[in-house]
Amino acid sequence: MDLTLDKKLQGFQLIAQEKLQAIICSIPGKKDLIIENALIKPLEHVCAASWLKLKGIQRIYKFDNEQIVPRTAEHQVHIFLIYSRLEIFQKVLKHISELERQNPTDLEAAIKSFHIICVPSCFSHFQLLLEEEGLYGLVQLHRYNWDFICLDQGIMTMEIPNVFSTLFLRKDTSLLPAIAQSLRVLEIVCGRPEVILTFGEHSANLVKMVHTLSKNYKSNSRDLPSDFAAFIIIDRDKDYPSSLLTPAIYSGLLLEVFGRRAAEIELDTSSNKILKQKLEIFQLPRISNKQKQAAPVGKTKSSRLPSIRMNALSDEIYGENRYKHFAQASAQIRSQAKTISLEVQKLNDMKLDEMQDYVARKLPKITELKTKVMRHLNASEQIIEMLGGNFRRVQSLEENILNNVSRKRILTEIDELLTSDGQKYNTLRLLCLLHLCAGISSEEVIQFARNFCNYFGQEHLIVFQQLARAGLLPEAWEEEKSKTPAKLLSNLPIPKFQQTEFQANANRLRLMTSSTASQSQSSTSGGSNVESGPGGTTSGSGCASYVFNNMYIPISAQLCACALKSQSSEEFATKVGMVDKLKMHLPDGTTLSAKSFANSAKLNDLKEIFPLQRRNIFIFVLGGVSYAEIGACDMISRLTDAQILVSSDTIVSGGDLVAGAF
Repeated sequence: MDLTLDKKLQGFQLIAQEKLQAIICSIPGKKDLIIENALIKPLEHVCAASWLKLKGIQRIYKFDNEQIVPRTAEHQVHIFLIYSRLEIFQKVLKHISELERQNPTDLEAAIKSFHIICVPSCFSHFQLLLEEEGLYGLVQLHRYNWDFICLDQGIMTMEIPNVFSTLFLRKDTSLLPAIAQSLRVLEIVCGRPEVILTFGEHSANLVKMVHTLSKNYKSNSRDLPSDFAAFIIIDRDKDYPSSLLTPAIYSGLLLEVFGRRAAEIELDTSSNKILKQKLEIFQLPRISNKQKQAAPVGKTKSSRLPSIRMNALSDEIYGENRYKHFAQASAQIRSQAKTISLEVQKLNDMKLDEMQDYVARKLPKITELKTKVMRHLNASEQIIEMLGGNFRRVQSLEENILNNVSRKRILTEIDELLTSDGQKYNTLRLLCLLHLCAGISSEEVIQFARNFCNYFGQEHLIVFQQLARAGLLPEAWEEEKSKTPAKLLSNLPIPKFQQTEFQANANRLRLMTSSTASQSQSSTSGGSNVESGPGGTTSGSGCASYVFNNMYIPISAQLCACALKSQSSEEFATKVGMVDKLKMHLPDGTTLSAKSFANSAKLNDLKEIFPLQRRNIFIFVLGGVSYAEIGACDMISRLTDAQILVSSDTIVSGGDLVAGAF
C-alpha cells in the first residue's frame, strides 16, 4: 500500500483515541472501566491498558452479568463500555440497580457515579429504558464510534457485529447514521473520490447521508485530491453467495472452524464453531476424545489458549499463506515445520563457541518462528478434521447448486447432511444458497423446517421467518392458497425460464466460471494455478474464482476488475449497465446509472473518469465481508497493479451469517 495512504489510515487510531479521551476526561473523579467482553479485543487496536490508566482509569474490569463490581471508594465512578445492543444495555441497568440497592448513594453523588459509553450509537429508546428502571438522571449516556480499525494490510473494519442481524433480518436502519459518519471521516482523511459506486438500496442511502453530512459541516475535503479513484459500497444481500459458499483459501477456512475476536482467533482443542453447532449425539464423542487428550493441560483453567494473529506484519506464517488455497498453504506449513526441526538439529553438530553464538543470536528467533508454525500446523490439522469428511461432498453440492443441476437431488442431499452430520447453521446455509441460486418453493421450506425443528427444537421455527425477511428463504405462507397447482407444476417436465436475481446478475457480470464462462472470464480477472480444498488436486482455471474452487467470482472483486480495466465510461457501462440498482454517485450529489453517466460523458456534459488515473479503490460491504472476497480482491489488485482496501462493519463466514437469525 502507498506509504502516504498507509500513514493516513493509521491516523484512524489517533482519531479514535482522541474521541475516547474526550469522553473519559469529561467525567470527573476516580474512574473504573467495565468493558463488555466482545469489546476487549477491538479496543486493544485503539489503545492499551496503560493508555487508559494515563487518562484517569484506575481499574479495568470485564463485565460479568453474574458478578457486581463493587465501589472501591466513596465517590468512585463506574464507566461501562458496551455495544449498542438492547440486551446488554438492559443487563448493565440491572447491574447498576443492584449496586444502588446494595450501596445507595445520595442524589448528588449518584448523578456523577454511573456512565455508559455505547459503541457505535446511543439510541433514543435507551433514555426511555432509563426512565422505566428509575435511573433517569442518575446514569449519563455517551456515544463512541472508533470509525475504522486496521486489522491487516488492506483490511479495515468497524467491528460492529450486529449490522447484518439489525439491518437485514430486522429491517432496522438505526445503525446506518453511525456508519455514514465513519465514511464521512474517511472522506475527510482521504478526500472524496470522483465517483462512488453503490449496489443496493442501503448503500445508496448511506451515500446520501454522507453527502448531507458533508454539506452540514464545512470542510475542504471535497476540494482536495482524493487518495482513492473510487468508492464501491455493496449491500450484503446483493452478493449472498460470497458469504454462503465454503471458501477454499486458508484464512477463510480458519474462520469457518474457529471463532474470531478482532484480528485474532483462539485455537481451542475441545470446542470450535463446527462442534458447537452440531447435534449433541454427533459432538459428544469428539469432545470427550479431545478432553481426554488435553487432560493434563486442563488442570490450569486460567491458562490462556494459544491464538493466531490474523495480521501479516505480526505473523509472517499467516502473511505467506492467508490467501493461498488451503491444500497449498497446509503443505507449505508442513514443509516449514520440517525445515525448522532440521535447523534445530544443527545444534548437535556445532562446536561450543558456535553453539553459544547460535543460542544468543538465532535460537530466540527460531523458537518464536517454531511456535507460530506449530500453531498453524495444529490449526490446519483441526480444519482437516472438522471439514475433511464432508468437504468434497459439500463442494460438489455447492457447484450443483450454483449451476442449478437437479434441484430434487440437491434437496435430498441437504436433508441427508442434516441427518448424518447435524450441523445447525451450515446445513441451513446450503438451503439458503439453493433458494438464491435456483429458487425453492414454500412447501419445500416447510418440509425442511419440520425436519430441522425435530432435530434442533421447535423454538427455531422463527428462524425461517427471519431468514425469509432477509431474502435468504421464501416466505412460508406465500403459496398457501395455491399449493396444489404449485405441486402439479413442479412435477411437470417443462423447462423453467424464470431467472432468480442471482442468476440474472451472475450472467450480466460473468460471475460463474463453469464451462465456457471460465475461458471468457480469465481475460477479465487473470490469475494463477491453484489447488482444490483439503487434500485436493491442482486446477488451473486462472481467475479470482480460485477462492471458491474456481466456481464463482465475488461481485466486489468483479466490480473492481471492471472499474480498473475499463478505458472509457462506455466500456464500463457495457460491462455493468444491465445490473439493477447499480448506481454512480458524483461529488455534487447527482446519482446516475452507468449508462446515463456514459451518455453524459459522451456529450461532454460530465467529466470522463475512465480510465481511472489513480489505482486505489476503497470497497465497503454493508453487512459483513468474507475472507474469500478479501482474497479475490487481493488477487485483482496484484493482477491490475492497483491497491484495493477492503472494509466492512465486520468479517463473517456463512455460518455466522445464518447464526445471526438465531
